[in-house]
Amino acid sequence: MSEDFQKINLLATLPAATDDDLTLTESNAILQNAADLESSSAYAKDFKKRENINRWLLPSLIKLQLMPRRQDGRSWQLSLIKHCSKSKWLTGGEISIAEIAIAAPMHLHKAQQLPLDNLSHLKRWIVDIEQLSCWQQTQSVVDKALMPEAAAANGSQPVVSGNGANGTTPKDVRAKFNYTKDVQQATEIYFYESEQSKNIHAPGDDPHDMTICDGWHRSDTFSVDREGSSLHEFVTAYDQWDDDPAVAKSFYPEIVDFLEKNQGAKRVLVLDHAIRSKNNEAKKLTQESNASLRTPVMLVHCDYTAESGPLRMQQQLSDEAQELLSRRVAFFNVWKPIRRVVEEHPLAMCDLSSSPQADLFKLYL
Repeated sequence: MSEDFQKINLLATLPAATDDDLTLTESNAILQNAADLESSSAYAKDFKKRENINRWLLPSLIKLQLMPRRQDGRSWQLSLIKHCSKSKWLTGGEISIAEIAIAAPMHLHKAQQLPLDNLSHLKRWIVDIEQLSCWQQTQSVVDKALMPEAAAANGSQPVVSGNGANGTTPKDVRAKFNYTKDVQQATEIYFYESEQSKNIHAPGDDPHDMTICDGWHRSDTFSVDREGSSLHEFVTAYDQWDDDPAVAKSFYPEIVDFLEKNQGAKRVLVLDHAIRSKNNEAKKLTQESNASLRTPVMLVHCDYTAESGPLRMQQQLSDEAQELLSRRVAFFNVWKPIRRVVEEHPLAMCDLSSSPQADLFKLYL
């Protein structure tokens, strides 16, 4: 270390930061200071929320993470896993500097060969952190310095076509999407038994392999008015999904609050809900009982058109529809995992700005 650096930190160790006459040499103190200087929401101003973050910043916790074979270290790991299983982030539904502090000693977990495969919640948590733009910007420098040969494989350097399948990065995946051919006859789906349902043109007859990108690292850039969808944190303790009346009574109000907060809605009417799961695959499309239990829809589609949207308004709110349709109204599908993390049939959204009107045609239900 240079003499100039040793004037900042007599121990000549990293990290070190200065703020006018203040010198900080503890990484967590630097995190706290930087968050306060930027008035970052990652270090909440609310007293209780901040204390919840601070308890993860204690040096003893970091040391225990580095010594997992000790019994007290094992107890702390169990606490970490428990929190990861309950919510997306350690301190709840919003990212905080606690995530960076706790994940930092694990930033080379692949090279360390940490046994995360058997700890699904902890693995999900560290993968979510690795998708943060702030993490990627600094981790790429570390990878290039310490593991240059593995940097591209770990996603710290751009992967050009030829280095990965179809030019994708490790955070992209490929999957088959069932598009529909635009033919001369109408494309139809019948939800009831009928002679008319024979010899129809059903959707999903034009499959294509497509690349899907994880959008969470740039979730703050999405807009329903531009891309047609958006990503937000949603934390709930509700879990009685097999009780439809209870869902309507206890969970619907949470959806109302969520849309009012994130979309600025003045009034929200929740029409219905669906539990889409592989467990419901045997259920026929024409079965009328247990209407909320449905199989995932394996078709590229849009739920509403410029015609069907207003028609649904008239069906649901006949007396008010005309007046409501004189100003801005919108239909939202709010999707969330049934329990914590999606493990099958994840939802993929198409960027509306990449879908010209000419690519769309009617599906008759």
